[in-house]
Amino acid sequence: MPVRVSFIALLKKVRYALCPMPYALCPMPYAHEYLIFLRKAIETCNNSEMITSIRSRDGQKVVARDSQKQDGSFFCPKCQSETILRKGLVKVHHFAHKPPVVCQYGQGESELHRVCKQTIFDCLNQDNSVIACDLEKDLGKVVPDIYFESYTVKVAIEVQVSSLTMSKIIARTKEYNRLGIYVLWLPVFGDALEAERYAPKQWEKWLHAAYYGRVYYWLHGLNVAAVHFDEYPLWVEESDWYSSDGEEMSAGGYFKRSKRYRTPNHGLTLNILQDFQAVSRQGWEGGDVSVPNCKILTDKHAAWWK
Repeated sequence: MPVRVSFIALLKKVRYALCPMPYALCPMPYAHEYLIFLRKAIETCNNSEMITSIRSRDGQKVVARDSQKQDGSFFCPKCQSETILRKGLVKVHHFAHKPPVVCQYGQGESELHRVCKQTIFDCLNQDNSVIACDLEKDLGKVVPDIYFESYTVKVAIEVQVSSLTMSKIIARTKEYNRLGIYVLWLPVFGDALEAERYAPKQWEKWLHAAYYGRVYYWLHGLNVAAVHFDEYPLWVEESDWYSSDGEEMSAGGYFKRSKRYRTPNHGLTLNILQDFQAVSRQGWEGGDVSVPNCKILTDKHAAWWK
């Protein structure tokens, strides 16, 4: 069972690790570090929100949208601490940990992230080919945003990508492979992808390699945009000068491949249930990207780029 961590106890341990003296006597650098940590810790605690919780009276996992406060109390599936149902007019209905508790379950989720996974979950539940569907299913070492089974294929959809380290993304991918589950990493589409010049983050480069030159971005419903990253050419201006011995020199006047930027090359708009297939992928390494043996959900279509 996960260990419940007292928020105040954790702060005290970090505080005395930084400076064992009373706070008023701590040198300014240590006091300043503690204040920074305190602010970040409070933000983390307040941002630990999720769409599901366990209902105390019968131990059933429930979705916030379908629950009422009078149905409570509720508790977190991971740390077992109490959660609060929040149903407002602006945000997606969700549960939040009752402070002071530090828990990684639901940590770092944005409002857009919650909208995305709630929408995908609802759409999957309406399709007859889906025989099982669950939000935030606890699979031990991994908790996918959406887990579903279509015919004999088990699939995990991970929406929360940008807030994860590369080591966590790779570790989760390996664990899904061990469990026999095909994973679809699915960030949300952004306006920056419409530009000619785009700077993909490290995790996007990894997804691009893992999915055979594609990154899938959620659009709406079960529809996703498939994007390939073409090389982006940078023009090197031509310049002329004279060397110390009077010889005329010149350089530039050509294009070179940008290391940072790429040009998004948009393919088809795909449907998760209609256009994807389960594939067991062999490991691959190239440059600073390493893809392990994994099970992935990738589209059925041929490459659209040159």
